[in-house]
Amino acid sequence: MYLIYIIPLIKSIYFLLLMLQLDHYKLSSIKNYLLRYYFKLPFIVITYLSIFLLLKNTYLNILIYVFIIVFSLIKQNYVIKLKFTKRLIRLLLLILLLSTLLIFIKPSIEIFLILIYTLPILVFLCNLIVQPIENYIKHYYKSKTTKKLAKINPYTICITGSYGKTSIKEMLYNIYKDKYICFKTKSSYNTPMGIAKSVLNEMNILTELFFVEAGATTVGDIREITNIVHPNIGVITSIGPQHLNTFKTMNNVLKTKLELSDALPPDGKLILNYHNQYLNGLVNKNIKETLTANSPSLHARNIVHHDIFTEFDIYSYNKFLTHIKTKLLGEHFIHNIIICYAVKLALDELYPLSNDEFQTNILQLTNPNHRLSTYEITKNNTIYRFIDDSFNSNTEGFIQAVKVLKHLKGLKVLITPGIVDSGKHSKMIAEYLTPNLKELDDIVLVNNKEIKFLKQALLNNNINYYLVNSFQEALNYIYNKYSDFNMEVVNILLENDLPDNYLMR
Repeated sequence: MYLIYIIPLIKSIYFLLLMLQLDHYKLSSIKNYLLRYYFKLPFIVITYLSIFLLLKNTYLNILIYVFIIVFSLIKQNYVIKLKFTKRLIRLLLLILLLSTLLIFIKPSIEIFLILIYTLPILVFLCNLIVQPIENYIKHYYKSKTTKKLAKINPYTICITGSYGKTSIKEMLYNIYKDKYICFKTKSSYNTPMGIAKSVLNEMNILTELFFVEAGATTVGDIREITNIVHPNIGVITSIGPQHLNTFKTMNNVLKTKLELSDALPPDGKLILNYHNQYLNGLVNKNIKETLTANSPSLHARNIVHHDIFTEFDIYSYNKFLTHIKTKLLGEHFIHNIIICYAVKLALDELYPLSNDEFQTNILQLTNPNHRLSTYEITKNNTIYRFIDDSFNSNTEGFIQAVKVLKHLKGLKVLITPGIVDSGKHSKMIAEYLTPNLKELDDIVLVNNKEIKFLKQALLNNNINYYLVNSFQEALNYIYNKYSDFNMEVVNILLENDLPDNYLMR
């Protein structure tokens, strides 16, 4: 009967590997890693209940066997699925090998219980064992990528920031791709191995402009990427309270982002978003030029919001430069367009682009998927317009998305779990966000550990909310509440997705 533990064991391995993958296989995350496992409901039910099997009571045992089988078959839905990469497969094979050896030594309920109880330690040790191999593989691919880039010698624009880097990368690529041979790192690939995979598998040997996104969760991450790509132009979009569970302090966040500035050559150029309070006033005197976007030297004026597009002018001090019309939603996209124009100015010497070409290409841009992208569905004669900002996870982006929601005609509904992964700043961020949530028709909060601060801040501001346990439950609530509402559009802002490793913190 010990075979009843096969399914719980497989599901536990899946869960632990998913948590490890979401934490980028970092050995330093062992504390949270253990807590997520030992206080997870399936573990508590299956393992603690199984202790009674040692009593050898036949009727009780049969009852427990049935319960464990039924409980094991309950489907678990994860927001993010496990990616079976080569690295994960290598780790999985080692875990399965050691687990199988242990079971074959003495197959029994006791052995299965010991294995399930010690599984996090086993997974951690296996990760530790394969780490030297992974380090060698990582070094090999990083070196191979650097050599390929040196051979192609593209003009490299590296973009980093606490938020906005993927949007800026995609915008720049689409602005320049019709005139020059351009390459961008795939999707949100912003780690050394993700960048290496993109370059080695997809980069054209004739590439002229290379737009690369650099992400970071700890000090030194940006430096590791710049040592691979050797940027000519650096773009820092923002500094904000992101990944503070690993960075610990805002000073470390700023220090890490400025690793990009330090990596630029003497003839390099740096674009800083002065709209961000942490970047405002910074310069780099060791490079050819520092351009400041969303500052007196480059800023937007005469902003007019229409129902489906926005118009504004770009000025340098009091000098008019160009007029912009865009279908991109959100004031932060105005800031992003200014940043892109600063990159244009930095590139014009070698890769010129006229104002007319810039204007035309900007007008063709639409919001990327899950970043204020919109779609509509009709249920029971009610039109539900979704503003999908579910890949967003920062304070300023959150506020800008709410502003977009408020500009729309019809009812205004927000569904959000708040800002996750905020560490000790959770309370401060909740209090900062809350005043912006006034005047909404409905606020639906998705329950998680860090939502308590946002709930309290809303109550302190006399703002009502409805609490649910999942996004699907939130949607069902909205659909039921407005099922016969056919006079106006129901606008629903989906703000901030919630990965499973955050749920367990």
